[in-house]
Amino acid sequence: MTIAALLVACWVQAQLITASNVPISITAGTTVTVEGGILLNATSSVTNQGTLQIQGDWTNNSGNSGLASISTGTVELFGTAPQRIQGANVTDFRNLRLLNGPKQQLQDAVAGLPANPDGTLELGPGSALIQEGQTFTVFNPAGNAVIDNGGWVVSEEPSFNSRFQWALGADVTEHLVPFGEPSGPSFPFAFTPAAALPANTILSISTYRTAPDNTAYPILPPQEVTHVRDQAGNDNSDNTVDRFWLVDLPDGAFTGDLLLGHAPVEDPLFGPGPIRAQRWNEAMVAWDATPGQSNPALRQALVPAVPFSNAFAPNNAHIWALAYELSPLPITLLHFGAEAKDNSYVHCTWTTANEQDNDFFTVERSRDGSIFEDIGEVTGAGNSLTTLHYSFDDLRPYAGLSYYRLRQTDFDGTETWSRAVPVMITRNIELSVFPNPNDGRFTILRSDPETSLQLHLMDGAGRLVGQWNMLAGEDRLHVHLGTASGLYTLRWSGGQAKVSVGR
Repeated sequence: MTIAALLVACWVQAQLITASNVPISITAGTTVTVEGGILLNATSSVTNQGTLQIQGDWTNNSGNSGLASISTGTVELFGTAPQRIQGANVTDFRNLRLLNGPKQQLQDAVAGLPANPDGTLELGPGSALIQEGQTFTVFNPAGNAVIDNGGWVVSEEPSFNSRFQWALGADVTEHLVPFGEPSGPSFPFAFTPAAALPANTILSISTYRTAPDNTAYPILPPQEVTHVRDQAGNDNSDNTVDRFWLVDLPDGAFTGDLLLGHAPVEDPLFGPGPIRAQRWNEAMVAWDATPGQSNPALRQALVPAVPFSNAFAPNNAHIWALAYELSPLPITLLHFGAEAKDNSYVHCTWTTANEQDNDFFTVERSRDGSIFEDIGEVTGAGNSLTTLHYSFDDLRPYAGLSYYRLRQTDFDGTETWSRAVPVMITRNIELSVFPNPNDGRFTILRSDPETSLQLHLMDGAGRLVGQWNMLAGEDRLHVHLGTASGLYTLRWSGGQAKVSVGR
């Protein structure tokens, strides 16, 4: 049966259209509207170059993908009553548009195929793709292959059996999927690859809402979440968003930026705040801290350069939670920042929304982001329900890249930490050589011994005749050259000096 473009629009008023051993063709420019459902039986298929609108269920028992691989048209499920995607076979809708109401997915479905990566999924106003333990896969690697027009995807199973999958490839733009509960509202998930991936690299996503105490905990062998405790071992569910995420990209050679969001009803006990994403580490039986995060909007956390794994393994975390800061503070910390000023000192600032039993803050500094030292202390307010602003200046910062973080201490001695903030201080390093001229024996002095420094000595022809490394903390280097007399050039990062050698 062929429905030609000359028809322009065709309405079929029936409860159900059943096709058995019949190929159906919808030509370009043709819109066919079915006020019931469609049932494809043995060997039936639809070649769709136009638009097929369906008000009822889609059932595919055809033994094939339901729509021919050459289809470039759109299937639109527009019913306001619940519609079902079902049948014995997986359907390739190629371009699927959802409108108006809930769409129950009782069988796996795809938009496009690995060999035909050109499908799209449009989530139209008020629509909800309820996955019911099934998987929906978009094989188009373009960042605009999922179209957010006011609908959302519903996975909502602690088993993580409901999966939304996206076959990534060369496109390194943001890939955004709106998620939500059956009645909404939507909240974002997004992944932005750092580099092009091999074609059909599957990104797999699932999420579900928990009870206020964050149960039921997810189980995904070999990973089994057993708690939401903080670093001190205390229950931290009051500070943890009532939602877990599964994110898997099974290619350990690639990274990308990860955006996780949640709905207002899932806020921690004390309401919305600056959340941070944390990954479950099965080997450590704890939540890893992931540095460098930001909050693009309220109830969103952006994690840069997330590394993934080639397979599920205890140390290769796939399960995520959202909580206040890296290890939620007993105060509500709205902000902590550190900024280089005039390339000579570092200005640290932080803001609290409320404080409970807060004794004092300690500003910490690190060269490598791992080992920190205390550099200053600021008294806390104790107990406060108002917004308070604090600051501290590090007048003798490290040269180069360093890291700052805030440690907060309660009256009972309990300590918690903020995220670490990178700061860059660039200084001109001055060196002096004495005596100069000399007989090949001389001393090099430098003004700033805080970082390691490489030195190179070149002769008049530009040849390297000596090189040394001054370690951090070393302010002088004694040199004894066995070279001929002449004029040499001592070079280092940011400067150079002439050295005259005479015998």
